[in-house]
Amino acid sequence: MGLSIAGVCFIILGLIAFALPAAYEGELLLLLTPQHALHVMDVAGSFAVGLGVVLTWLAGRLWQRQMRR
Repeated sequence: MGLSIAGVCFIILGLIAFALPAAYEGELLLLLTPQHALHVMDVAGSFAVGLGVVLTWLAGRLWQRQMRR
């Protein structure tokens, strides 16, 4: 149960990082086009969402394993 909660929290934090205004996005890492760029908080948000997905997937696998016993 705790793994699922942690996963959901990381997903929410990652989505919040994606939704930050331009003033809070941090350093510019990669300029894709004049209208699109990759900033530090975009990378942090991607990492947090990815970690959250892995944690919730792992929690689901552990839950299925316990249900088989």
